[in-house]
Amino acid sequence: MRVIDNFIRDRLPLPRWKQRNGLSRLSRQGAELVPGFRCGFLGTWLIAVVIAQGWGNTLLAAENVWSVQKLNDNKPWDKFVDSPIAIHVEGRIGSFGGGQLRLLRCDAKFIVDNAKLRSISPKTTIELKGRFRKEAGKLEFIVDDLKVVQGYAEQFESRMSKLTRATSSEWRELGEWIDRISRFYADEELTKKANLAFAKSVEVEYESLKPTDAEGRFSLAQKIIDWKLPERRQRELIHEGLRIQWQVLQKTEPANPAAWGKFASILTEKLTGTTEPLAKIPANLQEVYEQDPVATYRKANDDLRTQLHRLFFVAVTRKRLLYGAKSDGRNGDAIADEIEQQIPEELVQAQQQRELQLAYRVAHVATAPRSEVENLSAALRDRGKLEQAQHVLIEWIKSHELRLKGDGVVGLLQLADEYLGLLGNESVAVEYLRDAYRLDPTYDEVKTKLTSLGYQWQNSRWQKATPGKPLNVVPSPQSPTGIQFGMTATDLRTMMGGPHSLTRAITSRGITEVWSYGPIGGSRLVVRLEQKGRDADPKVTAVANP
Repeated sequence: MRVIDNFIRDRLPLPRWKQRNGLSRLSRQGAELVPGFRCGFLGTWLIAVVIAQGWGNTLLAAENVWSVQKLNDNKPWDKFVDSPIAIHVEGRIGSFGGGQLRLLRCDAKFIVDNAKLRSISPKTTIELKGRFRKEAGKLEFIVDDLKVVQGYAEQFESRMSKLTRATSSEWRELGEWIDRISRFYADEELTKKANLAFAKSVEVEYESLKPTDAEGRFSLAQKIIDWKLPERRQRELIHEGLRIQWQVLQKTEPANPAAWGKFASILTEKLTGTTEPLAKIPANLQEVYEQDPVATYRKANDDLRTQLHRLFFVAVTRKRLLYGAKSDGRNGDAIADEIEQQIPEELVQAQQQRELQLAYRVAHVATAPRSEVENLSAALRDRGKLEQAQHVLIEWIKSHELRLKGDGVVGLLQLADEYLGLLGNESVAVEYLRDAYRLDPTYDEVKTKLTSLGYQWQNSRWQKATPGKPLNVVPSPQSPTGIQFGMTATDLRTMMGGPHSLTRAITSRGITEVWSYGPIGGSRLVVRLEQKGRDADPKVTAVANP
């Protein structure tokens, strides 16, 4: 209202009571002491006139000092012509002389008394008071008063010195004020001051955050981006917020590995370098980072921070993968494959998982198929565990040796094959082949196997052939009188009676029985019978006197 008061004082006559008391127009300072005068009927009437004439914005300019930018925003200036209210403008001097001046970034022409121009110098900041006037179609700003004020940098320092225990909002407002000016004048020095105020705002707000407030840190990081502050602090806040979220995820019950996987994806979005495996990790870096990730990150340079991003990702992924590992090691190889593919830096963990599955396979070797046992033995040999590689083969054979012995010729043949093929133990294999021959001398596969190993039938037993001596021909069984090939077991029992010993084996070809007559150690008659397909009774297929 100060400007309106001045206008009333300069335009209206004194009330009669003041004239009667000898108050002249030159002594109106005392009249200001009369309460109610300035905001009474006349003041209200004048405000209405100002608004009606379209000078509403001029009221604001009178009460507040406009920046050049604000003045430019209120174009066209013709609406201010003949306004009774003065406008206050602050800005940087562009040029001056000859009764006029220009402000930087403003095309208004300011008419000034030369005497006033003597008080200013180039590159100073001034405050002008005056009104717009139009003469001969030309718009001019007539300066009533002019004074030099602090430069914007000095104003900033002055305002900042008064901000003791300032809030984040107060620092932000200071920053926004100087930032508008710096962008208007493209002033790098003022930009630095704006950044200083914004950075103060960030830190004051950061100090107020709870240690568990991840979203608050992300919000501050976004402000740093919006204010175009250095990225280093922004990365710290993002990293710190992510560490808080990871702590929460690890403590959540029940454990949620799927959420861990999603979090790892978030890391790849917000942190650079998470998907690039590290060829070499600096000594103790991983240990130091895991002990105090936030402090380690703050101290690290940009290159080292990229490595820390990867270590963060590795830790999350490692936890997720290992959570899926079975405690007995049964899926160790699958886990190791995932580790080697996703986080090859964790080679030791992958090797440990493979060792766990190897131990599981060794512990369950008795129930494994032959191909699995052969692969297991080969894996142990590859690791230099030669004794264990041999041991699992022996254990596997021993686990079913007794059962195979009870399967007759077929079981003995399989045992011979396993000892020879898996262990290379010919002596034990031959003993099983000899046992098979004693059970059934007619079994061609037994004789063929012995012969292929260099054994010959000599002195009523299979012996290793002597080099240079021809092998004896294996005797062919002769059918005793009365026993015919194709005879049923029932007919044989009717003719010969029950055998002294009987061995039965089930093979892919059917059921095989070997009947032996005669005392053990003496001359014996051996008859083999086979039951194939839908035969109700086994039939004689071979007869021999071993």
